[in-house]
Amino acid sequence: MPTTAVRLRSLVSLLLLALAAVQCGRTPASLTGPSPVLSRGAVPQAGDPPPAGDSLGTVNALGATRFMAFGDSITWGQISSFDGSILFDQLPGTEYPVQLDAQFESAFPSQDFTVTNEGVPGEWALQAISSGRFAQRMAAQRPQALLLLEGINDLNNAQSTTVTVGYLQQMVEIARLYNTTVFIATMFQTCVSDNNGQIRPNAADKIVGFNNAVKTMAAGRQNVYVVDLYPVFGNNCGPSGGTGILGGDGLHPNPSGYSLIATTFANAVRAAFTVRGSYQ
Repeated sequence: MPTTAVRLRSLVSLLLLALAAVQCGRTPASLTGPSPVLSRGAVPQAGDPPPAGDSLGTVNALGATRFMAFGDSITWGQISSFDGSILFDQLPGTEYPVQLDAQFESAFPSQDFTVTNEGVPGEWALQAISSGRFAQRMAAQRPQALLLLEGINDLNNAQSTTVTVGYLQQMVEIARLYNTTVFIATMFQTCVSDNNGQIRPNAADKIVGFNNAVKTMAAGRQNVYVVDLYPVFGNNCGPSGGTGILGGDGLHPNPSGYSLIATTFANAVRAAFTVRGSYQ
């Protein structure tokens, strides 16, 4: 004779079978398909809406704020007289590092920039290395970026292009030991200067070869960028001795020339260091 437990199990089984039969006789009110899967890189199909635009917003910050401008009298900001017979001191505010700092401060007002002027009139690239000045300034400042424009005094004093660029290479390698990004400039076209019969060649015939050697040295080096001043200045040599952008000595820029240097460096830095989105 069946026990009470057996009867209860039988009753539950009958109830489940009855419920299943009722459900099978019903039609669902709506069908629910699987959620669509979006795959990155899927090929757009005809009629698809265009992809959404970049949501990061406009560029409003720069990824570096500490810069060291290193070089000779051109970095320092020397000005020459119209006839090239006299060299003047800086015209305050026209030096390219000062103008560069002003451009950064204006473009990125939420940041505080430092562009230190480490130009020394008359310095050779050889002297910057042999005296230890370059290494000392790198150790003291540890800039995020080095702005390097030097070598014309070596060329003006019969130093070979190969040797001069070799000293620049040493500066680049020292800077990279500090993880400093390097912006090394080519030399703009200098002009032969004739001051009352005193000819100053200004290494005018060496500039193109020097620039090519600088580009070759920098090529393939990580975080080393060439800032090409040569095409920006063009060839300003003529009867005026290049006084359109250069001073009368055919070597030192006038204030407009220094502005061109600042803007060219600024464009290169912005291309390398731009940060998109909000700056904290």
